[in-house]
Amino acid sequence: MRDQLLKEYIESILENERLSEGVFDNVMSYVKEKGAVAKEKLKVFIEDLKRELEETGAGAMMLQKMVMGEDLDPQEMTFLKDQAKDVAKGLPLLGLFALPGGGLATVALVKAAKKFNIDLMPSSFNKEEEIIK
Repeated sequence: MRDQLLKEYIESILENERLSEGVFDNVMSYVKEKGAVAKEKLKVFIEDLKRELEETGAGAMMLQKMVMGEDLDPQEMTFLKDQAKDVAKGLPLLGLFALPGGGLATVALVKAAKKFNIDLMPSSFNKEEEIIK
């Protein structure tokens, strides 16, 4: 009887250990999968950010040209207006991002705004608009 109880106890420990290993493997594969997705999204975000910074620099040059008294053609004026809108969208997000926990709050705010069809991201981050243009 005693040997039987000991045997059952050892078997239950071994079974729990096998289950734990399976759960651990599942968690690790999930983390690896989500990590790969996050890495790809971060790469795309950095590319979009670079593009937006380049556009903002070009807008600053056009603004400087305008301040110096040179005329801008209609296409440059449209570009400058669009960049001003992008800067106006980006500054509040940058301020929120700078706060403690702001990275998560910024992501949550942008996702919540999308549910209400409100676009808070600068134009470089909107792939759909580029496809339409």
